[in-house]
Amino acid sequence: MLDLALDSDFSVFLDGSNDLATVSGREQFEQSVVIMLTELMRDSAIGEFDQATIEQKLKLEASRVARKHDRISEISGISVAPHKDNPHTYVIGIDYKSDEFFEETISE
Repeated sequence: MLDLALDSDFSVFLDGSNDLATVSGREQFEQSVVIMLTELMRDSAIGEFDQATIEQKLKLEASRVARKHDRISEISGISVAPHKDNPHTYVIGIDYKSDEFFEETISE
């Protein structure tokens, strides 16, 4: 799969050759996780739930994205925890069986 790469503001940008930047493979999967979890935080009434429920919903959505992208077999764990400095922000972590780790902050 190939997608347009998005910056931290979810805007497309140009790569070094002045073409639209793209992502594929694991980078595309990780970008999809960030997009879907950010959308979940922004579009739902997530603030109406307690912290444990929010963490569970975010982890479930990350698992769904992993299954959709056929990446679930590469993952040894998904973690979600509240950001220590911002109560409306969560940190998502994806542990890969290859001993690599992806971490991103998700907020409303």
